[in-house]
Amino acid sequence: MNERLKDVLDLHSGERRALRLLLPFLFLAACWVAWEQWLAPTPQVDLRPYERELALLDSLQAARMAERSDRSRSLVPDSLFVFDPNHLPVPDWMALGLSQKQAEAIHRYEAAGGRFRAKPDLARMRVVDPDLFAAWEPYIALPDERPTHTRATRKVERPAGPEVEETNAPFSPREMAPSGQHVDVNTADSAALVALRGIGPSFARGIVRYRELLGGYHDLDQLAEVYVLRDKPDAIARIRELLFVDTLHVKRIPLNTCSVEELAAHVYVNWDLARTIVAYRDQHGPFRQREDLLGCHRVDSTLFRKLAPYLQVP
Repeated sequence: MNERLKDVLDLHSGERRALRLLLPFLFLAACWVAWEQWLAPTPQVDLRPYERELALLDSLQAARMAERSDRSRSLVPDSLFVFDPNHLPVPDWMALGLSQKQAEAIHRYEAAGGRFRAKPDLARMRVVDPDLFAAWEPYIALPDERPTHTRATRKVERPAGPEVEETNAPFSPREMAPSGQHVDVNTADSAALVALRGIGPSFARGIVRYRELLGGYHDLDQLAEVYVLRDKPDAIARIRELLFVDTLHVKRIPLNTCSVEELAAHVYVNWDLARTIVAYRDQHGPFRQREDLLGCHRVDSTLFRKLAPYLQVP
């Protein structure tokens, strides 16, 4: 046993020199670890500069909150009244706290075919301050949410004629309109549409409402985009036989002078796309023809074909 231990601990001269060099290094490393872990004094950090910065931030935030509160109180008029935002005169908007320019921006939105159907529609207008809208909300004569359309089968009575049932079933030949009975889809009101065979009040309302969003139909194929007709190809085929399109009544947007709000009011254009188109116009100059719009990276050929009939370029 002793001999084996001697063999293990027996070192030649080179190993002994290396061990003499390694042992001091290991000792110094152990001392450094012990110092850092247990013996070194804890440094005292001066937190006063940070506390001053935090106090300054708190005071700035309080000042901003107070400024916002004062601004909100200054925006909201002393007396409010119940109002319908659709076609509200400019003086009434100003009495509610808007400036004349802000009121005129809302009127331009309506002139482009925009309409407020629920309270959130008004809140989305950029000229309406959120705090001001919060004060208006109890006085707005609109529902809190857009009404949902039901597809249930129902029977309605026409002003003159037999009772008609609106269903998803195909129309039979006896429901065809008399020869020569055609109505311009861009000028007919709900009553004129309901007077046609096979078009009930819900279909008529849907056609008229979507026409207001579009600014007029330029093709009867757009009837497939009407909410109440989207899943009724047979009804669309039947209605096409009763209607025609006069494109002279299509409202066109002046592409070189319209604002973002006016362009975004169209059903085919969202807010981001409207901003992109206006920014492209500001960067490259006025459009010389509608096809120049294809240079905008957000406008592809499919969207252009849908939107082009509603654009006006001198």
